[in-house]
Formats: sequence, C-alpha cells, structure tokens
Amino acid sequence: MTASSVEKKVNGTPVASPELGEGRPQPVEDQRTPAPSIAPSRQEEKRRSIKTSRAEKRADKAQRAEERRRNTEHKQKLKHDAKQAKAERTEKARAEREKLRARRRKERRATWQRIQTRLAHHMPVWGLPVVAVSLVMGWSGQAGAAAHLGMGIAAVGVPVLTEGMVLTFAGLTGQAIDKGRPYKSLMRITWVTTVIAATINGAGHLIEDDSLPGMYRAGAYALASLAAMILWWVVMRSKRAAISGKTAEEIARWRRLGRRHPILMRRARRVSDNTGVLLPAAWAKVWERANGAAPGEPSIREIRASRRAAHRRRVAQAWDGQRSLRKRPEVPAAAVPASKADAPGGRESDGSNGARTPVQPPFLPVALLVPGGQGGWVEHPVPVLPMPSPKRFRTDSDRKAATRFPQGKDAVSKRVRKSVEDSRLAAVRKLVMEAAKRNQDLRKHPSNRATAKAVGCRPGTARELLRTVLAEHGITR
Repeated sequence: MTASSVEKKVNGTPVASPELGEGRPQPVEDQRTPAPSIAPSRQEEKRRSIKTSRAEKRADKAQRAEERRRNTEHKQKLKHDAKQAKAERTEKARAEREKLRARRRKERRATWQRIQTRLAHHMPVWGLPVVAVSLVMGWSGQAGAAAHLGMGIAAVGVPVLTEGMVLTFAGLTGQAIDKGRPYKSLMRITWVTTVIAATINGAGHLIEDDSLPGMYRAGAYALASLAAMILWWVVMRSKRAAISGKTAEEIARWRRLGRRHPILMRRARRVSDNTGVLLPAAWAKVWERANGAAPGEPSIREIRASRRAAHRRRVAQAWDGQRSLRKRPEVPAAAVPASKADAPGGRESDGSNGARTPVQPPFLPVALLVPGGQGGWVEHPVPVLPMPSPKRFRTDSDRKAATRFPQGKDAVSKRVRKSVEDSRLAAVRKLVMEAAKRNQDLRKHPSNRATAKAVGCRPGTARELLRTVLAEHGITR
C-alpha cells in the first residue's frame, strides 16, 4: 500500500491527510493554528451563482404567483362582496316595497272598513242601493219635471233645493243623535222636507202626463223619494236605541209613559236637564211629588179608590133592602125578620077559628144580586116593607171635622210623608250650602220663591223648611 496524500474536508475545507507513520499528534500549538484555506474555483462560483439566481428567480416567481393569487382572491372577494351587497340591497328594496305595499293595502282595508262602518252607522250596506236609486230617481225626476215646465237651466236647482235640504237635515239629525243632543225638531223638519220633495216630484210628473200611466209614474217617483227616508228613519231609531243603551221594551215603556203622563214626563225631563240626574231618577222624584208615593207604591188615587171600593162592598153586603138616609151599622141584619107567636092573653083575630096566623112580609119576585166575598155575587131576597113615617134627619152636632189626609193615617202614609219631608229638607240644605259657598246672606238667600220652585212645593211650605234648615245653623229669619 503506497503512501499517498488523501484530501479530507474539515468543516467544508479540503485538507491533506497525514502520511503513514505520521499519525502522531501534533503539538498543541500546531493544533491551534488555522489551516490554510483553499479558494473555490471559478466554475464552482459560477455554478453557485447560477444556482442562487435560479433560486431567486423561483422565489420571485413564487412570490409573483402568490401575489397574483392574492390579487385574484381579493378581486373575487370584492366581486362577491359587491354581489352580496347588491343582493342585500335588492332584497331590502323588495322587502321595503312589500312592506310599503302591505301598509298601503292595510291602510286601504282600514279606510274601506272605516267607510263601511260610517256608512253602516248611518245606513246598512244592503240599504245603500235603495238610497242611491231613491236619490237618482228623485233628482232626475224633479229636474226633468222642472225642465218640462220651461224652467230651463234653473231646473237643476230644484232637486238641489229639495233633496239637498233633505240630506242636510238628515245629516244634522244623525249628528244630534250621535252626540246626545235634542233631535226631535230636526227629525220633524227632515220629514217635512221629505214630504215636500216627494210632492214636488210626483206633482211635476203628473203635470207632464195626467193619464193613468202618468199617474202611475208620478206615484212611483214620489214613493221613490220617500223610500230612502223611511229606511233612514228605521236605522235612526235602531241607532238611537243602541246609543241610549236601552232595550226595545224600555224604550216602548218610556214612550207609553210619555203618552199617558205628558205633563209629568215634561217635568221629569226639565228636572233631569236642570239637575243633571238621569231620567229614571227624575221621573221617580216627579212621580212622588205628584202622587205622594214612590213608583210602585200605592198612590193617593189608588188608596182612595180601594177604600171607596171596600166601603161600598161593606155597605152592599150589609144592605137590608130598605132605602133610608140614616147611617146603618156595618153588621148586616137579618133580611127577613123572624115571626113571633102572640102572647096567651093577647087579642084574638077576627078569624072564625079564633087562632091568630102570623103574616110574613112579601118579597120581590126577582132576587137582587149583591157583591159577595172573593169577588162573587150573592142573591139577596128583597122584602117589601111598609113605608116608614117621615122623620127629620138627625144631625150629629157633637162630632167635629177631622183633618183629612188622602192616604189616611196608616204606616204607609206616615212613611211616605216622612220620605217626602226628608227629600225636601235635603234639597233645601243643598240650596243653603250653595248660597253659603257664594258668600250670600243666608237671612235673605235663598228666597222662599226660589226654594219653592227648586223643591216643588208652595211658598208657605218652603218658608217652614227654610226656617227648619236655618235653625240648624243658628240663623233665624
């Protein structure tokens, strides 16, 4: 094996290997000294530079590709974002349009329902064709009849005056009913204008043609003018009942009371308007003042009538068939007196046998029907008695005239008097308190006349009531 130098690379630098037999370690000083570097060759440098440039090119190419990829992704993201934003704007616009369309549809529906409600409040929907036909026939008929009479262009003003007045007064009446104001005068005026319009309508067509078909046409036009008014009147009655909150029976009852007691009803309405109380309470107060009892309790007339009827019934039951003006006891006596036998020492009759026969009083052939118990009739035989000798009527001079009260002196009359007096005192106390609040002199205000007018009694009674109330405050008048 020949000795040859072998190059070894130490830390990337080729170094010569030691010769054989020279494997001994070098001194420490020699080991620490650096080995001489060997310069790379030109090809190696060129190769390295080419390799480096290629690596740089690849890095630049990869960087440009990454930048293009990023740019492409960014562009795609921007495009996607723009598309998404456009889609969102489109969806939002569509939602806004739908919302606006739904709101408009809701508003139109609400407006239509409101119109229907208003129309139904004045006229039901099924009655609108009747009103429309009536108006068209009324306006056209009156305008045509006026034009036939030679009024020219002024013929258009005839239905405006007649039918326009009917519609105006009908609207005013409906508003008065809605707001609770007096409406009866407006209702009467509406009916008067309606009748006038129907008369003008029918008379105009009758003037055009007075034959049988013409009369039929005139009547048809006149009835057409009245049809809408009749239907409107029925609707107003229903609406008036609905607004008042009363049933049909209650309305009919108050109408009957108004017809039977017009004066009391007028007073009750005046009291209701002046004091602000409801009509039933005002009616109860007026009824108690007029009849001396609350509604439902026996009034003065009823008590008088019942007592007269009871007295007549007792007198009829106690009647014995005699006509006398003297006062008889209420206990009924025997209708037929019992026959008595003669005494032993009595005088004998003129008979042949010497025995006396009692004579029974004769009776009328037809029995008298008198009222009996439980509303029945009882047959009462009427005896024929001799006429008594005329006597002078006795006068009970010891009896004195007693104070009469229509209701008597029983518990009901006392309670009624007490309630009437308490209500009057309460009304007078209220008047005195109002005068005190107004800083008026209570020795002069309220006056007797004003108190009598407010309470509904005579001035003398009002004066006594004022004295009683003012005495409670320590004031004498």
